[in-house]
Amino acid sequence: MSPIIKNILYGIGVFSLFSVIALILKYATNYTPIGNEILGYFTTSDLMLGVVVAIVVTFAHIKKTRIK
Repeated sequence: MSPIIKNILYGIGVFSLFSVIALILKYATNYTPIGNEILGYFTTSDLMLGVVVAIVVTFAHIKKTRIK
């Protein structure tokens, strides 16, 4: 498999894991967002934060694999 596709899949995995953890925390604290909601639970700031986290973690992973 191409390294680019592997990195994209890694980023999607990180984003989905972040989303699941955010959803679990919102269920545990009975938090419901007010305002711009996506699917009833995620705000746009949640999704933007997830994208930023996925990008940072993916770049760190790429850097780590290049060092080896």
